[in-house]
Amino acid sequence: MHTVATLSELAHAQILKSALEDAGIPAFIPDELTAQNAPPYLWASGGIRLQVPEDHAEAATALIAALDQDDLPAG
Repeated sequence: MHTVATLSELAHAQILKSALEDAGIPAFIPDELTAQNAPPYLWASGGIRLQVPEDHAEAATALIAALDQDDLPAG
């Protein structure tokens, strides 16, 4: 798995995960349960990781960048 984003809020990670999955990119938040139950542990380790399989990393990174710029392609 490849980490494509490290986030400070679980809700943001879940939104990005849904966007990736909608685009056909499998995504996983390995820190999801920790973020729900013990957030201080994640703050100490750098944040909530959003991961995808290695072969989807480039497409996932591009989609996240487009979402951050609010510049999604039509269709």
